[in-house]
Amino acid sequence: MSRRRGPKPASSRSRPEADENEGAPSSGETATDLDAKSSGSRRRRRDRSRPTPDDILEADSLEDGHERNIDPVAAGAAIYADHGLDLTKINEDAVKVLRRLNRHGFQSYLVGGCVRDLLVGQEPKDFDIATSATPRQIRKLFRNSRVIGRRFRLVHIHFGDHIIEVSTFRSNAPRTEDDDDPLIRRDNVFGTADQDALRRDFTINALFFDIENDQVIDFVGGMKDVKRRLIEIIGDPVQRLREDPVRMLRAAKFAGRLDFDLAADLFDAIGEVRHDLDKCPAPRLFEELQRLLSRGSALGAFEVLYDTGLLEVYLPEVAAYLDEDRQVEGLNLGGEQRLWNTLRALDRHELASDIGSSAVVKLGALLCHLFDQVLHHQGPPPGGISAADFDIGVVTERILNPLAARLQMPRRDIYRLKQVVIALRRLLARKASRRKPSPNQFVRKEYFLDSLLIFDLYSQGLGQFHGEVHRWKERYEEITGRRYPGST
Repeated sequence: MSRRRGPKPASSRSRPEADENEGAPSSGETATDLDAKSSGSRRRRRDRSRPTPDDILEADSLEDGHERNIDPVAAGAAIYADHGLDLTKINEDAVKVLRRLNRHGFQSYLVGGCVRDLLVGQEPKDFDIATSATPRQIRKLFRNSRVIGRRFRLVHIHFGDHIIEVSTFRSNAPRTEDDDDPLIRRDNVFGTADQDALRRDFTINALFFDIENDQVIDFVGGMKDVKRRLIEIIGDPVQRLREDPVRMLRAAKFAGRLDFDLAADLFDAIGEVRHDLDKCPAPRLFEELQRLLSRGSALGAFEVLYDTGLLEVYLPEVAAYLDEDRQVEGLNLGGEQRLWNTLRALDRHELASDIGSSAVVKLGALLCHLFDQVLHHQGPPPGGISAADFDIGVVTERILNPLAARLQMPRRDIYRLKQVVIALRRLLARKASRRKPSPNQFVRKEYFLDSLLIFDLYSQGLGQFHGEVHRWKERYEEITGRRYPGST
């Protein structure tokens, strides 16, 4: 039973009148000490106002998930028993969670990306579950669980190193914000399965799979869109994108990863509200950038970003490079084709790798062509142009620092990225400089393998320098005794 702290009862002891020197430093206590105490007290008061996991559970203590079980057919769902989904690919831990929730009377389904990926024949990365049970009820059933999140409360159920994420069905929160600011600020209103489907972003991500009855439950027409290979947003596209502008990046990601097309109204809406992306927190934008470059989605995703005009807002440096489509002396292809080829090579590398590329390699593959001019310039700079414009160190700082600040990139990533871009110049050099480390010392540098991986992708983008790449690979394996990733 929760206890609430009310006002203190009047005490027979009266508070002594304040001394006229109250608040002044006592003997042996400086003003700085008092300021520190006051600051600490303010921090403690603020901390007590923040919700803890126990507060979260108390908030839903009066909720009962059993009351939100519904009949999907009565709620308007289409049921697909002939779905073609391979049950053997469903994670065993997810099955255990579903069966326990169902056994205790809660409506529980696989939901989202795992259902979508299984339907299109891809291997799901995660298996997420949506249920009528509240976080409190989920925790009661699974001792190996904990509640996470503040804006969007979830339960993580741990099976060793593996985590199954379980969310309670939600409905759209009542709007209290100004119509001119439609961003979602709070997202913890519990709902039913049909309400939960309607508040998701795209129809292909709003499909439920009922493991007990072996059927797909579709409240939003997602199965038709899977068959049409179409990214369709749920609801009014402009309004839904303004609620969460990161959805524009997610649309591009899914289009690239699944080789789907954007619905016409979604494509137009992205062009209309693309500048709303500036309202998103920088860490979310950087996180989504990593996802855009992962799992074989880079080429298709960035083609969508460029075609919709969103790339100009998101990564104006890359958009400007594509617009310019510059020819560089000594290179056979134009700028646009060079970048698309490199992203295609990155996709092949990602799909062939069990663990994927590092963040630096993915960023390097995207950004390396911004340095084409300085990487391939030979001799003194042309007349009237500063030597600094052809200094790889200066140009690297000039291009990457604003981008890193805008996306709040981790310092370790941006530092390593600068190292590998500068190393590209060494890898391309026709003749080693006497002032640089020897080739053997260079190969032993901590950043060398990332540099060589990017050089490999870069050369595939250019369609040139394959011999140089091969020689550096051989030297790497000879000196380190390790195989180059992807070697057979």
